Amino acid sequence: MSDEAMQEVLDSIAKMGKQWDLGGESVGRVWGFLLFKSCPVTQREIKEGTGYSRGLISRCLMKLEKMPLLEVSRVGNENLYSINTSLTEGFGELLKRFLTAKITPMIELLSGTADKIEDAKVRETFLALLHEYKKLKLAVLIFSRVMDDININEIVKDTEDIEDYVKKFDFKGGSKNGNE
Repeated sequence: MSDEAMQEVLDSIAKMGKQWDLGGESVGRVWGFLLFKSCPVTQREIKEGTGYSRGLISRCLMKLEKMPLLEVSRVGNENLYSINTSLTEGFGELLKRFLTAKITPMIELLSGTADKIEDAKVRETFLALLHEYKKLKLAVLIFSRVMDDININEIVKDTEDIEDYVKKFDFKGGSKNGNE
């Protein structure tokens, strides 16, 4: 892949890093760079590949380690960094993190607050919002399971496989093949 093409892909993954609450575009770019590498790399190599300072790279790597999307090994005096997951596995982990960090606490907050609201119209609005968050939780859980299924069974190989896999589901009434 040419350097120009790689930078374009890294730009796109950097934007996803911000959108997916990965820790910002810089974390996304470092993650993207590591996804491209088939072997562990040093901070110096990450610096050369991303153009970021060592300090920014260190902060990005700490965030990736906490998720955990990163594997660190030590050789001599240097740490070597590599991704311990695929892009789809990483996305599945981010979904689970989003559920735990954002959706579940909001459900708990709304559930605990709704009963304390005396105004019927406001309580009704709270309960409607609670219902929406519960639907979102269900959607994230279903999507997480689909992601796990895709990753475990390596179902999707090419465009035709994707279309065949999607046809298995009737999203208005469950799975077409009887699996719920």
